[in-house]
Amino acid sequence: MSNLQPLSESRAYFGLFLLISLLTAYRALILASADIGLYVDEAYYWGWAQHLDWGYYSKPPMIAALIAFTTSLCGDGVFCVKSGALLVYPVTTWLVFRLGQVLFDARTGLWAAAAFLLMPGVALSNLIISTDVLLLLFWAWAMLALVLALQTNAWRHWLMLGVACGLGLLSKYTMAVFAPSALLALLLVPAWRAQLLNPRLWLAALVALMILAPNIVWNAHHGWPTFQHTAEISNLADAGLHWDELLEFLSGQLAVFGPISLILWLVALFKLPASKHKTLLAAFSVVFLLAIALQALLGRANANWAAPAFVAASVLVAAWGAQHGRWLLAAILLNIVIMLGAYHYTQGAQWFGVEMTGKTDPYKRVRGWDQLAEQYAARQTLAPQALLMSGDRDLLAQIGYHLRMHPEHIV
Repeated sequence: MSNLQPLSESRAYFGLFLLISLLTAYRALILASADIGLYVDEAYYWGWAQHLDWGYYSKPPMIAALIAFTTSLCGDGVFCVKSGALLVYPVTTWLVFRLGQVLFDARTGLWAAAAFLLMPGVALSNLIISTDVLLLLFWAWAMLALVLALQTNAWRHWLMLGVACGLGLLSKYTMAVFAPSALLALLLVPAWRAQLLNPRLWLAALVALMILAPNIVWNAHHGWPTFQHTAEISNLADAGLHWDELLEFLSGQLAVFGPISLILWLVALFKLPASKHKTLLAAFSVVFLLAIALQALLGRANANWAAPAFVAASVLVAAWGAQHGRWLLAAILLNIVIMLGAYHYTQGAQWFGVEMTGKTDPYKRVRGWDQLAEQYAARQTLAPQALLMSGDRDLLAQIGYHLRMHPEHIV
């Protein structure tokens, strides 16, 4: 197929506006009409939002701050707790667009934005409030800031890089993978190696650490719970060669980025003409993916843990797709089909006469908690001063949310 024709910046921005506004409105409608509650982690984060602090047991504080913001606007209903994702992803998509625009052109930026916003992992994440929502935002912002800093060496871009990295670390500690990704890109591009001696780069790193510092102090005062939890869920205490975990993680990337999109990313890595921009995008996608793959091999890793790799991968796929438009369009169309299937699974199952059971209902983990909370509330009337106490974190989170209990009333 012949190369895609150039696209004016005004048309690209209009296309971006349509893409973001229509998809966000559609996803808001899906979320508002879905008969589902909060997942355990979401209920857990809501509890944090009732008592803002610089750190929590299992995560840094940004997710709690986001939920506190959205619920302050529209209340503690399921939609409002989850709505932070609907607010954040449009901004992240704009950053991905700008990254593609700055590195290549407006058309590439628009295709990159579409590849990102329509990837199955992001489609699902739009309906769930999680730490990945903010991590992807600050990862994309930090990438754009780094690119602009390398181009201009302007103070504002280096400081922007530090702020983005710091806020990313306050969202999820895997933001730290940004450092080796950037280091590899600077080492592989001769024209950028001198930046390793640039004091502005190291000031950016210092700014990031200063932003993270309150969370480090909080952890120190509380016995380092967040770091201990991170080590526990990685299963590195049982380190070995877990080939089954690695295979499960790698196959999961087909579901996160999309089957054709993942193949096109691999093709782009080898077939896209060599350039410093390609090198940068390869470093920021491959390093993260390999780091989490290694973690899966040695312990365990969920498929979504490598999601930031697909910010750069979306731009790489879009750049390669400028010469192979049919494949790029096919990848995006398949992701749309996957999105529609996921969003309308329940209606489709009803249409085909499939009964919702523990094996067929993908939302089984969020059902029934409201009924359990009602039973607990009835019991509590017998001892109004009693505190909710349990060793089950999931139970505490869900009952606490449904009864709108402050963390001080939970043991």
